[in-house]
Amino acid sequence: MGNVAVFIVDPHSIFRLGLATCLEKLPLVGRVTGVASVDAASRHADLATSDIVIVDASAADALAFIRDLRGAGTARLIVSASSWPQKDILATMEAGAVCVLRKDTLTPESLEASVRATLQGSGVLPSDLLSGLLVAVRAGDGQRRSAQLTNREEQVLRLIADGHATREVAAELCYSERTVKNVLHDVVTKLDARTRSHAVAHAVRAGLI
Repeated sequence: MGNVAVFIVDPHSIFRLGLATCLEKLPLVGRVTGVASVDAASRHADLATSDIVIVDASAADALAFIRDLRGAGTARLIVSASSWPQKDILATMEAGAVCVLRKDTLTPESLEASVRATLQGSGVLPSDLLSGLLVAVRAGDGQRRSAQLTNREEQVLRLIADGHATREVAAELCYSERTVKNVLHDVVTKLDARTRSHAVAHAVRAGLI
């Protein structure tokens, strides 16, 4: 049994229990706690010692809860939902979510991959959601580019946004993993982001990718 503690906040009892069952089968997970509301989560002793918190976007006060957890800096945040208005995706990422899960396409395999990526700080948007955001941003008027990415930075960030691991990005672009990590560090710094996930959200918002 692993030692990763996961906390689930989801008002839908069937999904919450199913998610907990899948998580409990993962070798790296040692504890799973599930509650139906943000209020219940805030009062639960397990929240403070959880490594990952999975929050349903439809839960009341979910966005404020995510911001509070980000401020506390005690856990990495995953957000799940059935539908994703574009403005809500960016708001969620910028509030502090590291990974986004689509309930309608979630499988035990993709859940495990998301948990592992989140622990590494690299979990981001599914590629189809990112593509929709890119179309919306580029079609919008008055978008200002607050920073400029080099061609290499843009290539790396796009691949990371599509869910590729560092080693996969390195192989795709014929770089070393160290080079990719250095590029990501530069992008996160340039965009004044907290993680690579937030860098993706900022880059989309600014029309940089």
